[in-house]
Amino acid sequence: MRRMLASIFFLALAMLLVSCGGKPADRPFTVGFMPKLVGIPYFSACQRGAEEAAGELGIKLVYDGPNQADIKQQIDLLNHWIASGDYDCICVACNNPDRIAPVLKRAREKNILIVTYDADTQKDARQFFVNMATYDDVAQAMVDSLADELEPKGTGKVAILTSSIQAPNQSEWARRIKAYTAEKYKKIQLLDETEHGEDRTLGIQRARALIERNEDLKGIIGLTSVAVPAAAEAVRQEKKQGLIKVGGVSTPKDMRDYVQDGTVQSFILWNPVDLGYLTVHVADLLRKNQMPEKGTISAGRLGQITVTDREVLLGKPIRFTKENIDKFDF
Repeated sequence: MRRMLASIFFLALAMLLVSCGGKPADRPFTVGFMPKLVGIPYFSACQRGAEEAAGELGIKLVYDGPNQADIKQQIDLLNHWIASGDYDCICVACNNPDRIAPVLKRAREKNILIVTYDADTQKDARQFFVNMATYDDVAQAMVDSLADELEPKGTGKVAILTSSIQAPNQSEWARRIKAYTAEKYKKIQLLDETEHGEDRTLGIQRARALIERNEDLKGIIGLTSVAVPAAAEAVRQEKKQGLIKVGGVSTPKDMRDYVQDGTVQSFILWNPVDLGYLTVHVADLLRKNQMPEKGTISAGRLGQITVTDREVLLGKPIRFTKENIDKFDF
């Protein structure tokens, strides 16, 4: 009888802990790590870095996400994670900053820690945002890289290919690209953004249509890792190599073939493996109450990292060319 009463007591205590946002003592700190979409090299590289950090820190990491850049799919999966009670922290690359905010706020009300990475949400819906570099740094690097290749230099009509005008990072980059170009490259004429929804086939079709509609097109800037190879493939199919320059943000894995055959001279990115790695370190420091709103943190093999107003910056973007692209495996 005494043993039965003890069992009932501990079961009730466990249920109380769960209802109060606690977790069983024998369950490891668990992080749900969600990309914008699964199955593309960029977010697979983020996953590699996140799993590396989780292994170092003794964290259980669950990687999952939508199979297309669909905010509804992302919200549905987040709701499932929140309802399960299995997650202590959620790290998410947001497809839409405003539509995802309410579900992240509900997660915070249940004492789930929220860290965004790659693409942010509303500031009050998360604790920290892990950014690859400042929006200005990335936007200016994209413009400078392409402007150097235009003939004559810094001159001509340039299109912008993006997944979605509403996407958090792409919208910020596009706004800064326009302002920076107007200030520094007055002889570049920027066209309005063309959307492709992170769909490579649609991206190729839309880029080919841009080329066919604009006989004087000199360049295309892609704002996603899918947009840049799609634009490069369109240039290749239209036999415009050397005549239309392609740049923007993408991965060496996606771009190696286009760089090696001369379709693309350069593009930029940061190291997405490091971005995933840093994000999990931020989650770990947050659970230990060791994340400052500003200052510096120590993030494993990355060393000292700057934090400004709850934004964690990985560092400056990298410019990839034929000379250095084979040094990178993501």
